[in-house]
Amino acid sequence: MKIFHYTIILLAFLIAGSCSKDLGNYEYKDINELSITGVNSTYNMRKGYDTLRINPKINATMDDGDTSRYDYYWILSKGVRLTDTISRKKQLNYPVLLDPANYPLFYKVVDKKTGVVWRANSTLNVSTPVARGLLIMGEDEQGYAEAEMLAMLNDTLHIRQILSKSGLPRLREPVSFVHTGNGSSNADIKLWVFTKTGSYFLDRGALTGTTANNFSRLLYVSEAINPETLHPISFAPQVITAAGAPTSPLYRALITQGGDVFVSFLLINGGDLYNNPINRVSTAQQVRIPAAPYLIYSIGNMASVMWYDTINKRFMNYSSFGSGTASVVLSDDKDKDGNEPIFPWNNAALGRTLVYAENTRNTDLGSTNGNSFAIMKDANNAHYVYKFYASGAAPARRAAYKISPIAVDFDKADFYAFSSNRTVIFYSVGNKLYAYDYNPNNERFYQYSETGGNQITMLKFDTQIDHVTNSLYIATYNSNTKGTLRRFRVGTNPNIVELLPQENSTWTDLVKVRNINWRAVN
Repeated sequence: MKIFHYTIILLAFLIAGSCSKDLGNYEYKDINELSITGVNSTYNMRKGYDTLRINPKINATMDDGDTSRYDYYWILSKGVRLTDTISRKKQLNYPVLLDPANYPLFYKVVDKKTGVVWRANSTLNVSTPVARGLLIMGEDEQGYAEAEMLAMLNDTLHIRQILSKSGLPRLREPVSFVHTGNGSSNADIKLWVFTKTGSYFLDRGALTGTTANNFSRLLYVSEAINPETLHPISFAPQVITAAGAPTSPLYRALITQGGDVFVSFLLINGGDLYNNPINRVSTAQQVRIPAAPYLIYSIGNMASVMWYDTINKRFMNYSSFGSGTASVVLSDDKDKDGNEPIFPWNNAALGRTLVYAENTRNTDLGSTNGNSFAIMKDANNAHYVYKFYASGAAPARRAAYKISPIAVDFDKADFYAFSSNRTVIFYSVGNKLYAYDYNPNNERFYQYSETGGNQITMLKFDTQIDHVTNSLYIATYNSNTKGTLRRFRVGTNPNIVELLPQENSTWTDLVKVRNINWRAVN
C-alpha cells in the first residue's frame, strides 16, 4: 500500500511540473486558406459519349494571385485501395470510357508552400448511353423493321439504326422494342426486339445480337413446337415506374407468333426460363389453343394473366404461376340474385370477337392496380367495350358499353388508345385523329387537327413513366420529314376532351414509329 501512495505522489508532482511549463507565450500565424467551389456532388455521364468537364473556382486568402504554388490532382477511386490520378490540371476535361458503375471522385489542391491539402468530393455515375430513354420500334424507308432510341440522361441523344447495325438479319413487320426492367438477377434482364419475322434479345449495352439469342434458347419443353412460330410478339409485365421497375419482378409471360402463351416464375424456374405453354385447358392438355396477341393483366400487380381464345371466342385466365400447366375457362353463371353478367367471358353465343385489348391505370370501382379494356365486335359490325379487373383467380367485370354511331369510323380504326383518367378512347383512321367519350348518356365525339394531316402510325398512353399526367404519345409520318413523335396531355376539363401539347416533347426525323417503351436501367 505504501508503494501505491508513493506512486500517486510522484505522478502529482510530474503533472504539476508539466502544467507549469505551459505558462509560456505562443505565437499563432495565419496560413493561406482555400475554398473550392464549382464541383458538383454528382455527375451523370454516358460511357463513350460524354466528356466530364469541371471548371472549379479556388478562392485563397493569402496567395497574392500566385497560382504556381499549387499542385492539382483529380483522383478517381475504382475500388478498395485502387485509385487513378486522371488529371493534374486545375480544370478537368476527361472523356468517359469507364464501365458503367458509380465512382468516387476527389479533387485535391496542395499548397506547396505550406503542405496543406484542400479537397472537394464528388461521385461520377457512369451508365451506358442507352441505359435510359424511349425505345422506338418502326419501319425504315425500305419497309424493314428498325429500332431507334431517344436516350435521355443529361440531354436527349437520338441513336439510329440499332436493328440494322445489330448483326441480326434484316427483319420485317415490326412489333415492339422492350426492356424487361429490373430483374431478380442481372441475367434475367432482357432487351427484346419483337417482329413478326423474328424476335431476339440484344446485348443491353452494345445493342448487338445474334440469331442464337432467341426464345428457343430459354425453353425446356416436352412437346414438339414449330420453331418458326416461336417468335415472341407480346411480353408482360411492363415497366411501370420512371426508375424502371416492372409490375411484378418474379412473374413473366409471353405470346408467340404462333399464338402460344408461355409463363415463368423466375425463382422456381431457375431464372428467365419457360416450360410448356399454358394456352390449353386441363381436360384437353394435348390441344394448344391459339391466343390473340394480347396479354391482359392488372398493370399495378400481375398476380394473374388473361388471354383470348381465338377458336372459341372466350377470355381465359391463368393465376397459378410456378405450378399450373393449363388455363381456366371463366364462368358466365348468373350471380346470387339471378342476374346475368354485364358481359360474357365466353362470346361465342353472341358472335362477338376481340378487336383490341389494353391494360390501363384506371382504378374505377375498386380496381386498385388498374382496369383492362377490350373492344369487341359482332356479326353486324356493332362494337362494344368491356371493362374489367384482370386480377387473381376471379377477374371482376366492371362495365360494358356499346359504341354509339356518333363515333365516326370507329370500326375502321387503325389504332386505339384508352385514357386511364377519363372515359375516353382515342382512335385514328389514316391521317385523321378522333376521340370518343363513352360516358353513358353523355357520349361525345371529337376530331383533332394536331397531326397536320400526316399519316398516324401509333397512338399510346403513358402508363410507364408518369401515368398521373395522362400523356398521349402520337406518332406521324410523311416522306419528307420522316417520323415525328409528340407528347400531349389530355386536359381535365370534364366538358371537353382537350389535347395540350407538352413543351420539349416533340421529336422528328424518326423511323415510321409503330411502338414505344420506356427503359431506365442497363
